[in-house]
Amino acid sequence: MHNTERTDAELAVAAAGGEERAFTELMRRYKEPLYRYVYRSMRGSEDAYDVLQDAFTAAWRSLDRYDPSRKFSTWIYHIALNKIRDHGRKRAVRSFFFQAAPLESPDRPDIADQSQNVQDDYERRDELNRVSELVDALPEKLKQAFTLQVLQDMPQTEVAEILGVSVKAVETRVYRARKTLQEELDKLD
Repeated sequence: MHNTERTDAELAVAAAGGEERAFTELMRRYKEPLYRYVYRSMRGSEDAYDVLQDAFTAAWRSLDRYDPSRKFSTWIYHIALNKIRDHGRKRAVRSFFFQAAPLESPDRPDIADQSQNVQDDYERRDELNRVSELVDALPEKLKQAFTLQVLQDMPQTEVAEILGVSVKAVETRVYRARKTLQEELDKLD
């Protein structure tokens, strides 16, 4: 069976047994979504890659403590959350904001491409930046729940497990985050 056909739990068990390729496959599966989560949580910090690497290193070192009856994604996101918190304690200053673009996307449109409407691209980017800044300004508890459930598209049960709160608490936090964001957006219009 190829690694791409194995479940996360099967790969984690194999990796805990010393199969490095199994862990490489897990990293391939979670690198981008976990990076986006770390990056957003750290408000666009250039240290996001370092924190991501720390999270994968910690996961590799503690694979023997992973419970295969639970979702691997929940486990790895929880590790990443702890690494983000560790980083936050070490650095008082966080920089800039997150822009929701795939890792492969250029930072700016290709001006030579006549099929692109550069003005529209900049307006969308400006709007995205404003919304991103509003998300960043949310209280930490609301931002974490909103980021995981809405932006990372995780189920409430998994978000609750990652954050160590009840499903109802996640639901309430996401509701409050949405309400706060809507109020702030209404002020901008």
